[in-house]
Amino acid sequence: MKILVVGANNFGQKHLSGIKDMEISIVERKPEVIEKTVEKFKIENVYSSFEDAIKDRFDIVDLVVPHYLHKEMAIKAMEAGSNVLVEKPIATTLDDGEAMIRASKDYGVKFMVTDQYFFDPSVRAAVKFIKENRIGRINTIIVRDQRFFEHGGWRTDKDQMGGGALIDGGIHFLDTLLNFGGNYESIHGKSIHGGSILNGEDNTAALFKFENGTYGLFFYSWSYRNPPELPAFEIIGEKGSIYEDVKSRTSWEVGTPVRTVYGDLILNGEKANVKKYDVYTAEIMEFADSVKNNTEVPFPPELALRDLKAVLDIYKL
Repeated sequence: MKILVVGANNFGQKHLSGIKDMEISIVERKPEVIEKTVEKFKIENVYSSFEDAIKDRFDIVDLVVPHYLHKEMAIKAMEAGSNVLVEKPIATTLDDGEAMIRASKDYGVKFMVTDQYFFDPSVRAAVKFIKENRIGRINTIIVRDQRFFEHGGWRTDKDQMGGGALIDGGIHFLDTLLNFGGNYESIHGKSIHGGSILNGEDNTAALFKFENGTYGLFFYSWSYRNPPELPAFEIIGEKGSIYEDVKSRTSWEVGTPVRTVYGDLILNGEKANVKKYDVYTAEIMEFADSVKNNTEVPFPPELALRDLKAVLDIYKL
């Protein structure tokens, strides 16, 4: 299979390191990024123009580009006959996300959002434990992440991001919350600007009420200096609990053999047996398998649209 990775810097490097047994080409303009990428990975072709690149036939186009470009570039790749991966969020508006899903059906290609948090082994195991009723009826789900953002680039621009911290990093954690809680019937909360260099918001606190009666507490911040280490999630049921073991988190650095998002699970006070794997390889190669076997994609784009809707619902509050 042939894959084109558009945007080889930063997270593009993580995507590239997750690809196995495919012919890889890239679209990249920065000479220093091209040089380090060619040194690290077996690259077939380097393009400076996306439009020129998609004139050649690729089985998969993987878009690692600013949010506001997702719709336009994804649909162009679909028109060219390629199956498309796009970094989260699916888009900056629901209309754009829905247009991308429609286009994939119209052109008969596979389409998926790459969200490594969805593919995390601890998330998958926790969902399984919930379905198996291992902790009974769930009362409360707590999902949080706090850090300080001090980088430059397009992520500081509200228009290119479609918002601030919540639509970029926070959407990962909303995906985790919604995978545990299911459909929500209401949200109460607020996004504010708390002190980072972002143009958009950098702090969100929200209370979710799910259709099954569970409540979800959500907190996400990019303006929290020197935050404490806390579990990213806790699931509290009538018969037990599940939470993340912070101390067992892995590195995301390229070259780390097994990269996960969350640490191990503590199920009812005991460490659970969760088989770890590389989440970047999982998201890309499971998608590639769906292309090869003409099966459903592992992370349906409708779920990515669900996650975006939660972000935008909070922004409206």
